[in-house]
Amino acid sequence: MNITNDRLRVGVVGADIHKRGFGARAHLPAVLASPAVQLDAICTAHPETAKESAAIWGAPKYYSDHRDLVGDPDIDLITIAVTVEAHYPIAKAAMEAGKTVYCEWPLASNLDEARDLADLAHAQGAVAMVGMQGRFSPGVQYLKELLDDGLVGRPLFFHLTHFLPRFPVRSDHWWSATKEAGSGALNIALAHATEPTQFLLGQIAAVCGMAGTLLPGDYFSDTGEPFDWTAEDTVAVMARTEEGVQGVIHVSNIGTQRSGFRLQIFGDQGQVLIQAPRYVSYTPTRLFKAVRGEAELLEIPVPAHFYHVPELSENETGYNIAEALVTLASAHRSQTSVRPDLSDGYHMHLLVDAIRRSVDQGAWVDV
Repeated sequence: MNITNDRLRVGVVGADIHKRGFGARAHLPAVLASPAVQLDAICTAHPETAKESAAIWGAPKYYSDHRDLVGDPDIDLITIAVTVEAHYPIAKAAMEAGKTVYCEWPLASNLDEARDLADLAHAQGAVAMVGMQGRFSPGVQYLKELLDDGLVGRPLFFHLTHFLPRFPVRSDHWWSATKEAGSGALNIALAHATEPTQFLLGQIAAVCGMAGTLLPGDYFSDTGEPFDWTAEDTVAVMARTEEGVQGVIHVSNIGTQRSGFRLQIFGDQGQVLIQAPRYVSYTPTRLFKAVRGEAELLEIPVPAHFYHVPELSENETGYNIAEALVTLASAHRSQTSVRPDLSDGYHMHLLVDAIRRSVDQGAWVDV
């Protein structure tokens, strides 16, 4: 796929001038690098920061109110990378204005909002994608093709781990350590690791889990003041997909060593391993396979035709988003559905909720 003409005009919501937020670290580099889109406007919460951000990134327009941005007739696509509580009103306004939408995960603050957005997208016929971009990693895309072609035969079970050290929290970002802000190993790390797993193996239908905050005490990275985490830092889940594939998911944000994302899929004809050094959402993946009877896993190179964004290194945080925007732009032009859509985002909210209920009940729970 090579889109060089008639690029979609993008308005990015969320672009702090200090380049700490995900909009500045990932969305804007992705928009600037993707061959399918072009940056047309930036929106932040204040006129002065909007103007400064537009100058930094070379956007011809800037807004300090998302309602003015979505009302701009020249904007085709809105990307949303702000705090979670703002996702719902911005995504809703954008879809009601007929815009194509890319909204970061979590889709919304709660199940009701997520369901409303999914229902609205369906009713409007909106082209809308939730920002769980791990499936757009070239390695994940290639593995999907290999599995569909019978690489391991019939998938039987999987083992997924995602272990990273705790990320530093600044005092002005205190909310990023709270459950209420949609942070933590369950809301973020598990969701981003599990979405490409479901892309490869089908949706998870039932879970039995444990989750907790094992190391609540921490210190703000800028002031040294102590604070406590309320978001879960470790989650362990037994799972079963709709197709009957069994699995174990183990995620933690408090590892002393960075082992990253690691997914093993075992079938009746062999096994495959896909791994990434950090989040699968924004670090490169490598593939390894062993057919039945082989003792060692051998690396599988990813073919060049799975890479569509030559202007950005796969090591860059925004790479998979740039790949996602290529797919989203194609869907916009053809007015066809795209995955992961907002219904997929709602299902992920249901999955997280099911794990919470399973933790509370100490039992298997249907998603």
